[in-house]
Amino acid sequence: MKHTFKFNIYSIVAALAVIGTFASCEKEKTINSNISTVKELYYPEVGKYFKLQPATSAVVNFEWSAARAEDGSLVMYEVAFDTVGGDFQRPIYTVASNGNGVQNSLSLSHKVLNSIASKAGIQPSTSGSLQWTVIASKGLNEKRADSSRVIVIERPAGFTEIPANVFITGAASEGGADLANAQAMKLGADGVFEIFTRLKDGAFFFADRNSGTPVTYSIQGTRMQEGGENQQTGEKIYRIRLDFANAAAEMVEITDAGIFASAYNNVIGKLTYAGNGTWEAKNVPIAYYDFGSWKDDRFKFQFLTADAGGTPGAMYYGSVNQSNSTPPDANTPAAYYQVVPVDNSQWDYTYKYPAGADGKAGDFTLQLGAKEDYSYLLTVH
Repeated sequence: MKHTFKFNIYSIVAALAVIGTFASCEKEKTINSNISTVKELYYPEVGKYFKLQPATSAVVNFEWSAARAEDGSLVMYEVAFDTVGGDFQRPIYTVASNGNGVQNSLSLSHKVLNSIASKAGIQPSTSGSLQWTVIASKGLNEKRADSSRVIVIERPAGFTEIPANVFITGAASEGGADLANAQAMKLGADGVFEIFTRLKDGAFFFADRNSGTPVTYSIQGTRMQEGGENQQTGEKIYRIRLDFANAAAEMVEITDAGIFASAYNNVIGKLTYAGNGTWEAKNVPIAYYDFGSWKDDRFKFQFLTADAGGTPGAMYYGSVNQSNSTPPDANTPAAYYQVVPVDNSQWDYTYKYPAGADGKAGDFTLQLGAKEDYSYLLTVH
């Protein structure tokens, strides 16, 4: 009985060994990760020059010959970028090809290529070279293409990444040095952020968030740079614009503000800055201009300015409509009260006083803050 039990144990072990050997053979037979290399790179050609426009939807197309898998299955592709002379052992950037890596082509946006150029050390407003190749893979087996190519990139002046939000902060700002109280800037077209604000003695800078450890920016003349801070001397009101797409900055001092009446071709009431991008004027006399057969009731807003060199100028803000034919009433949509930059024409892009306002007084509020569309409010009494 004991001999029989030993025999059965040996039989089971032998059977398991046979099964394991068979399974191993089957595994070796079914898994084949052998692939060929990519033999040719088709496009871009060697030395192809690209002037990047990362703010647009422009793309650069890469194409190459297909690699082959011995078992006929799919081959995956990545395009790898490196500095000129690099060996692609540690590429500065890799990206899967079109179709989640299965196509032997890649459409890469100018925005991403601009970021790659930055990683390669190519500075804004300069040209430099990038080296690229293709890595084919199946499973854990990777093979780099037989060749690589160099392309020439001209980067624009702007930043590689345009932040989603920008704030002004620092002791000189209205929110003070506490980052949590930083004032938001308004995002306009093409990555331009704007704020109307008052600065006092002290330092100020810009940040991409109002908490944690933000990326910060400062102004150097008419240019922007990452990091640093600016110093303000004296209390002044500014319109500040930061153009991240072109790394450009503009600070225009606002020396005066008022309600510009078209028919008088002059300011008929002064606006006082109240903070947070808001101006107010109380008890402004409203007097339509009498042309005899009719009276004119049109107005918009005027800012007197001084640029960085002290040269005086003027800016006008008014209606989105070139002409408004009827006075506003209780049914007038909110869009009528929207305020946008307009030209210095005497009559165009103006508003009308509410019906019956002639001979009365008005309280004006001009709101140029970041939270909502720029707008005005007029209360007649």
